[in-house]
Amino acid sequence: MNKPIKMAVVGVGRIGVFHARHVQALARETGNCELVAVCDTYADTAQRVATELQANQDARIHAFNNVADLAAANLIDGALIASRTEDHEPDARTLIESGNRVLLEKPLTHSLESAEAFIAGLDSDPVHKNALMQAFMRRFDAPLLKAKELLEQNAIGEIFKIVSILEDPVPPPVGYNSPGLLTDMSVHNVDEILWLLDGQLPEYAAAFGSNLYNSTISTVEEDYDDAFLQMWFPGRLLGQVSVSRNHVAGYRNATWIYGNKGVIHVGHFQENPLQVDVEAYGPDGIIHRETINLRDYGPDVPVFITRFGEAYKNELAYFLNQCLTDAPFNVTQTDGLNAMRIAIAGTQAICPKETALKITY
Repeated sequence: MNKPIKMAVVGVGRIGVFHARHVQALARETGNCELVAVCDTYADTAQRVATELQANQDARIHAFNNVADLAAANLIDGALIASRTEDHEPDARTLIESGNRVLLEKPLTHSLESAEAFIAGLDSDPVHKNALMQAFMRRFDAPLLKAKELLEQNAIGEIFKIVSILEDPVPPPVGYNSPGLLTDMSVHNVDEILWLLDGQLPEYAAAFGSNLYNSTISTVEEDYDDAFLQMWFPGRLLGQVSVSRNHVAGYRNATWIYGNKGVIHVGHFQENPLQVDVEAYGPDGIIHRETINLRDYGPDVPVFITRFGEAYKNELAYFLNQCLTDAPFNVTQTDGLNAMRIAIAGTQAICPKETALKITY
């Protein structure tokens, strides 16, 4: 495909509108894409966002209230889907069956059973098996890519543990429909660990969940506001994920990678939210240390955009390039399904306080 990819963004809420702006930015920078449509089922959101974004380009942005009408209009070559979780599968299926390639936000679907059926259908269809890319933006994040580069250089030797931490400072937005803390928050962390381990899969999972603070102030119903997941991989290798709604001092992202020759740390917290440190230390001192500057999206954006905005844009740029060359994606529906299986296994394995061993003194 030599012409610019004509793109739609489906679901233009708090993250979808940033995806649409990234399409426009890449259109200006590369000329390989064009935003031609936005779609949202909620009230007049699609028309309002189309009007707002129209000021950034000459070509008309069409507004749709449902994906069936978008597909029938025959305007697009590809779509980024950021709709509600329960709409992911029907939206993706409709657009894929109408000949489009899609970049789909996590999770794949609203349940493991529907995800397995959806993926089985894609994998068995030679026409559509390469039509879907799962949106795991951490694979396109500059600080984490630097950590992976250090691993490929064997900077810290043989890995035996990876810890991935994600802690939010505020409750989910009002009206948010959470399938559960681990299922909702940990999928990106799980995929990050699998990616850093070049696709190795764990054999066992266990987890703990608690309600500490956020659950007392949030109107969103969720099973826990704090959770920990441990994965056992073949051999002496652990993956650990910690997710929480309770980091009231600010958005916290950190990854620790332990090897028999040193430790790598990728960290982001509050002192300067536009900088991420990538550090590697061994017994004799510093192996590598640098600070990576992030793009400033301004003060009035969701915290995850401040940290991962450029990663989302890099992910989209990769998607567009693969579409232009009719090439397969390196982040597939299988990756999405594996991360979903592990997160749900953790949810099913959670040991709440009531089943923990009481300590006798």
